Amino acid sequence: MLDAFQTDVLIVGAGPTGLMAANQLKRFNIDFIIIDMKAGPTLESRAIAVTSKSLEIYQQMGLIDEVMKDGARINSFNIYTGGKQRAKVIIKEIGRGISEYSFLLAYEQFKNEKLLYQNLQAQGNEVMWQTAFEKIVEYENRVEVQALQNGQPIVIKAKYLVGCDGAKSLIRHQLNFSFKGGTYENKFFVADTIIKWDIEYDKLIISPGNRNFCAFFPLHDKNAYRVLGTLPDDQKDNDHITFSEIEMTIKETIGVPLVFEKVNWFSIYKLHHRCVNTFSKGHVFLAGDSAHIHSPAGGQGMNTGLQDAYNLSWKLAMVMKGHAKPSLLNTYNEERLPFARWLLKFTDRLFKVMTSDNWFVIMFRKHLVLRLAGIALHSSFLENMAFRTLSQTGYSYRNKSLAIHTTAQRLKFKAGDRLPFFIEPDGRSNYLEFTAPSFHLLHIADAKADDEQINKVIQQFQFPVQYVFNSIEDHWKNEGVKTPLFILVRPDNYILSVGDDWPNVVKI
Repeated sequence: MLDAFQTDVLIVGAGPTGLMAANQLKRFNIDFIIIDMKAGPTLESRAIAVTSKSLEIYQQMGLIDEVMKDGARINSFNIYTGGKQRAKVIIKEIGRGISEYSFLLAYEQFKNEKLLYQNLQAQGNEVMWQTAFEKIVEYENRVEVQALQNGQPIVIKAKYLVGCDGAKSLIRHQLNFSFKGGTYENKFFVADTIIKWDIEYDKLIISPGNRNFCAFFPLHDKNAYRVLGTLPDDQKDNDHITFSEIEMTIKETIGVPLVFEKVNWFSIYKLHHRCVNTFSKGHVFLAGDSAHIHSPAGGQGMNTGLQDAYNLSWKLAMVMKGHAKPSLLNTYNEERLPFARWLLKFTDRLFKVMTSDNWFVIMFRKHLVLRLAGIALHSSFLENMAFRTLSQTGYSYRNKSLAIHTTAQRLKFKAGDRLPFFIEPDGRSNYLEFTAPSFHLLHIADAKADDEQINKVIQQFQFPVQYVFNSIEDHWKNEGVKTPLFILVRPDNYILSVGDDWPNVVKI
């Protein structure tokens, strides 16, 4: 007889996306099982950059101190060719005033996985490692998954399934999700190395050459760098190439004296750019690489998966607890699919500039691209726009189902936007008022409402709501707030509704 398990939500895949989904469901006390065919968390560094939007999630979860302790801040972008620095752009606090985490942080994938996994374990949960997904059977109100645990067949029954099983997702294949796109012609390498050279540690270095392209990302450990780039044409058909075979090409490309003291990991691969045409079918949802894959340009991949999981999990929790109708789950696709499509176009453009062998593009990226970036970043408007784009803080769900904007005030923000950020007079982020796994009713006025009025309004909502009061002070006046305002903030710190009066009952 097969071992059978039953749960509310089954998560397939324990990479960053799946582990984030599990942690978020745990915050809402939703029963889940998470499985993965691996023996444990990833050991290689893989994805590197963590954006401010992801750091804000870790802050909400109470994990930000560990992330900051083990991460490496990148303070500048640099172009090196012919052994010389050709351009430099300082990025230390490019997002000041937009997020508390106004910088770029190197915090490798394996560290994200380790942190999220240990956080689950600390709360009494475990990943079912060495458990390989085999087959899914769909029913009207649930799914049933057949899997192999240490080679032995098991069955897992769940009300919902979240597929975080990566670019080669079996779930996506079995349910015939469309996954259109293509493959870049170039072949790429990636290596985690220890380098001895005379360059400052906190530089992100881009080195475009005529034959190939290289980049050097500083990691947390001293002298540790992620080196990645394109293989030269004479090596592009060599599927068994070793690092030593391209080491000289890398050195020639950057032209700086250096010694590779150690290579911890090396791999070659082809990059794909593909996206599903829907993030969900029935009771099955896709997240992260199982739903969209794209070039690493801009450092968006892992962060987008974390945001997918963050968006979906609170909605699953509200439905599972009866606080919302099942139709709320339709907004996951409504909100995340347009972002995934935009991201593919954005990273594709960046990638072509980085890798094209067109002579004009080669000259442009070698001599002009960072100089133009340096000029642009002297403009506060362009600097803010660049940060909001790369950090994902500027992405909005305006004009979607969960965006109700009724105020007559001329505000700089609207329903569907991320909640405006500012530093309180005591030096703390205002986001620290929104860490509970619930909605928050933010009341901005000259005086706090009385408890009876607060309780009367909050009890009308079907979902949990916490009251937060802010005075109409300079930071809100700068956002256009002149008279009392009510903002209903979602559990993921996006704005559900904005109005001048106590909100009517909002149903989700």
